[in-house]
Amino acid sequence: MQSWGDGYVTDVEYDDGFYPGQAPMRIALTCAINGIEPPDLSDGFTYCELGCGRAGTSLALAAAHPKAEFHAVDFNPAHIAHAQARARAAGLTNITFHELSFENLTGQDAPPLPMFDLITMHGVWSWIAPALQQAILSFFNARLRPGGAVYVSYNAMPGWSDASPLQRLVKELAGEIVARSDVAAERAIRMTTRLAEAKAVPERMHESLSRINGVLKDGLRPYLAHEYMNEHAHPLYHLDVARSFGEAKLSFAGSTDLIRNFQNMVVTPAQLALLAEIASPDLRETLKDFCGDTRFRTDIYVRGVRRMTAERRQTLLRSLRITLLRQPPEAFHLNLPDGTAWRPEPSVYLPALAALKSRPHRLSELLTLPDIPADHGVDPVEVVGILCGSTIATPYSPPSAAALQAAARLNAVIMAEADGQRAILAVPAIGGGLSLAPVDQALLADLSRGTEPDPEDLARRFIALCAAGGGHPVVDGKPIEDEAEAMRLVSSDYAERIAHVAPLWRMMNMI
Repeated sequence: MQSWGDGYVTDVEYDDGFYPGQAPMRIALTCAINGIEPPDLSDGFTYCELGCGRAGTSLALAAAHPKAEFHAVDFNPAHIAHAQARARAAGLTNITFHELSFENLTGQDAPPLPMFDLITMHGVWSWIAPALQQAILSFFNARLRPGGAVYVSYNAMPGWSDASPLQRLVKELAGEIVARSDVAAERAIRMTTRLAEAKAVPERMHESLSRINGVLKDGLRPYLAHEYMNEHAHPLYHLDVARSFGEAKLSFAGSTDLIRNFQNMVVTPAQLALLAEIASPDLRETLKDFCGDTRFRTDIYVRGVRRMTAERRQTLLRSLRITLLRQPPEAFHLNLPDGTAWRPEPSVYLPALAALKSRPHRLSELLTLPDIPADHGVDPVEVVGILCGSTIATPYSPPSAAALQAAARLNAVIMAEADGQRAILAVPAIGGGLSLAPVDQALLADLSRGTEPDPEDLARRFIALCAAGGGHPVVDGKPIEDEAEAMRLVSSDYAERIAHVAPLWRMMNMI
């Protein structure tokens, strides 16, 4: 492994991914749900992603917001070269890439950067050395506007308490193997599994090891290399992150995992009563992680929190448009922490979901539909939090022609190089992107060309794509090797997608 990484994996590129919590509209919604004034995104806001990797997220956001100014930072030159090539090919002019360490974000050697409205980092904070964390805090102090927001995600305690020893074991075993990091990680994980079978690993860690092997089975070796082989990887408690961010005048605003912002959805009534006795809000939030054994957090911090009045929050949320992200289940419910199911008020949610199947709606429209009782008492905070938090819906804004053109150019570049892998596509209408599997890419390509999609033709092409990669279609987690059965199942799946997924893409202006 190259020495310039300061203990960070550098010989394997990090896989692309789109992380919805980094989207400006999601950050603003998180603030609003929690009664905090969000950053102003009405015009040309400024955005910086730290540790951007190959910039799948930043590129999609830049295409979706052509009036905004984006900067993406990563110290791995392979990541930056890859991202720059994509931006050039797509003709994106509102994003700048910086190959530099976090230590060079401020000081004499720092590049000329604007003041930022939004700064985001996915997974970075719990993977890097303390000195680099301090450098990021200095960057916040120097370059985040008052009222600006930070998105941070990280491996969390206590959920990682069983996986953390495994991470150490995998890292040490991999250190004995002379091979590229992802290959060494795979071999180390297989050795750890053998040790577990010989009862050399405590049984309480076996569930975490099974989860790791599941990721390995999915072929995500680069992810495992970055997750388990970084020298400074260390899961964190919310309390410690909040204290560190406090050094940069940042206060916790809420979670982009929107359901977490509703306490009754994450703690039992008895737990809630006990938490009410705790004076410190950061300690209460940390105890919520103990209640739910939280493994991963996706949080927003604001530099200079401004509390909204209840009336202001209602007005803001009622004006928000949302659109369906997936077809809602017939029996819509959420699982409560006590093991029971909570079913949202059917007299409100059923008509609202039916209306959303036809087009995007403002919350004010949904809450005053003719079929909904006038005295329903359901708050817009609940509706948007539950529908968007359960990934049934997402914020929507009519896209500009410039955004649609930029997205089309970028998506063409991304689709051309997907090569049987997931593709991160820009979707301006939802202010971000979507991760599309190969099975969806073929359908979207046909629809975009104006071709009438044929389920059997799509199935033949997809089965051939799987065969070219040495595999078979996977249905319900099981590879289907029989050609006739694969044809039947994949054709049926495409027919369902044409009927139920394609209409959603049309509403999101993807077609």
